[in-house]
Amino acid sequence: MDKHRNARNIDVLLFDNINLLDAAGPVQAFEAANTDNRIRYQTRYVSLDGAPVRAGCGLRLVADARLSAAAGGADLLIPGGAGVDALITNTGLLEIIRKRAGTEGRLISVCSGALVLAAAGVLDGLKATTHWSREEDIRHYPGVFWDLDRINITQGKVFTSAGVTTGIDLALSIIQADCGPKVALSVARELVVQLRRTGGQSQYAFHLAGQFAKGETLTELIEKVVAAPHLDWSLDALADAAGMNARTLTRRFKRDTGETPAQFVEKVRVDHARGLLSGKLPLKQVAVDCGFGDLQRLRRAFQRQFGVQLSDYRNMFT
Repeated sequence: MDKHRNARNIDVLLFDNINLLDAAGPVQAFEAANTDNRIRYQTRYVSLDGAPVRAGCGLRLVADARLSAAAGGADLLIPGGAGVDALITNTGLLEIIRKRAGTEGRLISVCSGALVLAAAGVLDGLKATTHWSREEDIRHYPGVFWDLDRINITQGKVFTSAGVTTGIDLALSIIQADCGPKVALSVARELVVQLRRTGGQSQYAFHLAGQFAKGETLTELIEKVVAAPHLDWSLDALADAAGMNARTLTRRFKRDTGETPAQFVEKVRVDHARGLLSGKLPLKQVAVDCGFGDLQRLRRAFQRQFGVQLSDYRNMFT
């Protein structure tokens, strides 16, 4: 049996000041899918002119070939990095992307690589995401339905991700769709990553603010809430756990996180619920497990946080 049969070919675009992890992360995931003596993915590294490039970290990268519009239906993966700003004005590259969009090959972007797809016009009318730091830049592409609260988005044969490690998340989702959950789980285990991130789809790890809080007390309290959102985290309970009065706790919370303790707890519980919603738990059980107690409180919290109905959100992600 030909072990290369039905393998997907992926061209990985290299350019000066590329973010190395944006390319290496997903490529390693695709390589790890080549198990059981089966070559499921074959990657090729291409640059605009076929010449070597230098990544943002200083590492010199050698291309296998020159990027071309005729690639036999191969997928094109565009990583991000500071060098993206030079790519979005390269008319030759944008024309190649538009031509490849008309083939059977898929277009995959990681991080700010989505801006290149947007500049080529292939994201117009589609939902897409990119790195949160590019919020100002995406305003130049109003024809795209940007959602920076997502770590990756699939629209037909166009894939975008939030960047850096989320490129691995995107690769895992592609592998699962192509090869099934067994292979995807094997890859996740090989890379020692989660097949699905606990906490749902958000690229905003808001509770990381606790790592930068002034003093260990608040940091430890935040870690306790994140670890066990189902517990009683009323203001009095939080104050007791922190060993301070409610007024002092509220003042320090607002100083270090920009929100009240109650607002923070709600965000943690909603984020935990997002992870649970990807499974098959009944909604009432989800409400209990993340600390809301009853379903109505969970529904109202979702509406406040995301402006969508709980049922609509679940249908979107399951």
